[in-house]
Amino acid sequence: MHWQLITQLAELKKYDSLLTKTFYTRDNVCISNTINWLQLWIEHFWQPNWLLQVYILFDKNTPVAFCPFYLHKPKGLIKLITLYPIGQGEPEASEIASEYNDIYILVGYENEVLQLLSKELKTLKIDQIKWRATLHNSHINRLLKTTFNYQPAATSARYIIKRDCWSFERLSKNTRDRYKRSVRQLNKVNATFQWIAAADFEHYAGRLAQFHQARWNKIGHAGAFAESDFNAFHKNYRTNHPNHINISAIVVDNQPIAINYYLADKTTLYFYQCGWDESNYAKFSPGFALHIWSIEHCKLEYYDFMMGGLNDSYKAKFGCKKIPMANNHVILTKWKFHVNRLINKITKYLKP
Repeated sequence: MHWQLITQLAELKKYDSLLTKTFYTRDNVCISNTINWLQLWIEHFWQPNWLLQVYILFDKNTPVAFCPFYLHKPKGLIKLITLYPIGQGEPEASEIASEYNDIYILVGYENEVLQLLSKELKTLKIDQIKWRATLHNSHINRLLKTTFNYQPAATSARYIIKRDCWSFERLSKNTRDRYKRSVRQLNKVNATFQWIAAADFEHYAGRLAQFHQARWNKIGHAGAFAESDFNAFHKNYRTNHPNHINISAIVVDNQPIAINYYLADKTTLYFYQCGWDESNYAKFSPGFALHIWSIEHCKLEYYDFMMGGLNDSYKAKFGCKKIPMANNHVILTKWKFHVNRLINKITKYLKP
C-alpha cells in the first residue's frame, strides 16, 4: 500500500470520479461529507493562505482511504497552524456547519489505515487540530485518541429518528397535545402541510431566509443569511443537486408561514434550517407542527435533526435517539496557543 499526498486543488479535482465511485455510493455517507459538498465548499470558501493536505491510501490501484485535510496558516506574529477537515474552518459569520465529517476507510482496512495515518500526522508541523461535530464512533475520534492521547468529550448529540421505529403515539402526552392544538388552530385558517416541488425551491428558500433573518435581527444578531458566501454556497448546491434538497412548508392563502429546509441522501433527511412567520402565527407553533408532519410523511429511512445540545434540546421532544458527538480541539503547541489567545485579547481590548 502507498500514500498519495495531494497539495494542489487542481490535482484533487482529478480524483473526484474515483473517490465518488469508491467511497460515496455507500449508505452510511453523510451528505456534507461527499465530494460534491467538499468541492463546492472549496469553491466558495478557500483562502490563498490555506494549504491542502489530502491523503489517499492505495492498495495497488484501489483507493482504500481518503483523508480530506488542510492546513490553516494565518497571518500575524504568532502563526498558529491548524489542521481542519475540508468543509470546516470557514469564517464563523458564514459558517455552513458541516457535520459528521470523517476520514473514509474501506471496511477491513480500518486498523492498518489508522496506524499508517497516525505516523503521517506526527510528521506534520501543526500546532492544533480543530474538527467539530464528530460522531462518537468516527475514525477521526479514534485517530486523535491513538495518535495524541486525546479523549474526545461528548459535548453535544445527534438527534435522529429511525422512521419505521417511530410512532406519534409514543411521544409524550404534552407533545401530542401541543401538536393537536396547533393543528386545530391551523385548520381554522385553512392551512395546508406540503412538500415543495423542486421548481419552487428558490422561492421558498428566499422566504425562509426572510423569516430566519427577521427572527435573529429582532434579538440583535445578523443571522446566517446575512452573509453572501453562505447564500451563494446553498444556491449553488440547490441548482446543481436539487435531488439532495427537500423542503416542507405550512401554507395559508398560497403563502408559506413555516418552512423546513433539508438536505437528503438515499437514506436520510437531514434537517438543516427553518423559519416561520413570527409576526402573525407564532402562537400557532407552526415550526413545531411542521416537524411532526414532516416526520410522519418522511419517505426515507431516517429523519435526522443533526447536532443539538447534550441536555435540554428541543429536538429530544420528537422521540429521537440521542448519539454522542464531540467538538474536537487538540492543542499540540500549548505555548503558541496561549500566547496567541493573549494577543487576541489585547488586540480586542485596544480596538476603539
